[in-house]
Amino acid sequence: MIGKNKAQFDVFDNIIFDKLIPKNHLLVEIDEVVDFSFVYEKLKDNYSTIGRESKDPVMMFKILILEYLYCLSDVKVVERTKTDVVFRWFLGLKLDDSVPDDTTISYFRINHVGEEKFEEFFNEVVKQCIGKGLVKSRRYIIDSTDVAANVNYPSEKKLARKSFERVIKELEKINFEIAKGQLEKYENDIQKEYDKNEHVKSKKYFEITKEHLGYLYIKTYDLLQGNNNESNKYQEAFDICYTLVNQYLNNEKDKIVSIVDPEARVAHKSPGNIKRGYKDHIMVDEDSEIILSSVQTPFNVGDEKKLKELVEKIENNFEIKPKEITADKVYGTTDNRAYLKDNEITANIAFYKESNKEIKYFGLKDFEISNDVNSVKCPNGIISTSFKVVSQKDKEFRVFKFDRKDCDSCKLRDKCLMKNKNGKFIRKSRCLEVPLRYDAVLNDLQRVTTMEFETVYNKRYKIERRFATMARNHGLRRCRYLKLKGAKIHITMANLVCNIVRMINLLLHQPDIVVP
Repeated sequence: MIGKNKAQFDVFDNIIFDKLIPKNHLLVEIDEVVDFSFVYEKLKDNYSTIGRESKDPVMMFKILILEYLYCLSDVKVVERTKTDVVFRWFLGLKLDDSVPDDTTISYFRINHVGEEKFEEFFNEVVKQCIGKGLVKSRRYIIDSTDVAANVNYPSEKKLARKSFERVIKELEKINFEIAKGQLEKYENDIQKEYDKNEHVKSKKYFEITKEHLGYLYIKTYDLLQGNNNESNKYQEAFDICYTLVNQYLNNEKDKIVSIVDPEARVAHKSPGNIKRGYKDHIMVDEDSEIILSSVQTPFNVGDEKKLKELVEKIENNFEIKPKEITADKVYGTTDNRAYLKDNEITANIAFYKESNKEIKYFGLKDFEISNDVNSVKCPNGIISTSFKVVSQKDKEFRVFKFDRKDCDSCKLRDKCLMKNKNGKFIRKSRCLEVPLRYDAVLNDLQRVTTMEFETVYNKRYKIERRFATMARNHGLRRCRYLKLKGAKIHITMANLVCNIVRMINLLLHQPDIVVP
């Protein structure tokens, strides 16, 4: 049954609170501006209607807010609440009231709230920002930042060894006889390789691991098909080890890098700059810098893949639609530009600069494409309207073909038609692949030449400022919880608290903001 704090302080409490808590304290301002009553409505179905009263859900949610406001763990926020007067006042606790322990906080976060409810809480805070007139523009900025997983990353050899050790550890709990000696046999097989050669490659580790997994699969087949708590843990450890081994032996790009957090991923943000963990993709209002939508993914998911989802989240959740989107060059795929054009959203997305390296053959940029993508003109002025539509890796192109007679007599044919090693032309006439929606690219090529684009594009620093604030003040830099589900909770809370602080600053510390 949902319990609620009565928040009726006695005379002694009120005297202490009035004396010690300044009126301009951040928590006092948050209590004044933000209405947290939505928590009761969102969580009413997550509590039983009978039995003793639970801890007040609003109080519990405020505890989580305190954690991200002041970068505190479950244990630390309990310790500070016991002695910090303003924390008690903010939570509606009297001076002699008991404080929820850290296990109660963890249980509330996992069992009463969960991933989806945190997302709903985030949306409720955004709705209050919109309702108070803070989100006025229809020009939004999109970007992402890395959030490190809360694990260490072993070498490939140690990863193979640790994953198999974990399988044996879980197997020992349910069938000690089969597990007995298996780890020793595994270590002996690895040692035999070192006896043969001082340097053993990681590939050999994975091959040995796969061989021993095969033996365990036969011996523990029934356990791997079981459906109880102990069997499930063994199955999970076995599946992770088996998946990991196959990924590394097949040299797959999307590989497990930690058995502690098997959903974290690694990617190169820039040459030599390796990042591991997750990403926080966000879209902010340019004027207020309020975060309007967010998506959380493993780090190896490309930024450009989340533009559409972020835009549609805003439209579905708040019934507002951007007029302009500002984004880094990586978002400038043909598909993204076409999506924005079709939805009448101006794309403030730059193009990658052309390489200074001399190009041997004419490329797409050397041809003149009509706005309707129905004709192309080659560097020699010949126009082709003959094309066919082809699909390649889920992308569609119009392949224009020029007449062989024109190509045979063209003075530029050596720069247009590719040759093989023997110096012979590979094709007798030129074919040009043009993305089916190149009309959107042409549209944006005109946009980037305007002064308005340059002015808007230079405001991308505002979204970087949000990331810096969350990393510095709200713990975004490193996940507190494991796996993607935990990362989503952590990142969403950091985004939510960042919005709350931003709302307070706009409403109470900038006189030009007028509340309707």
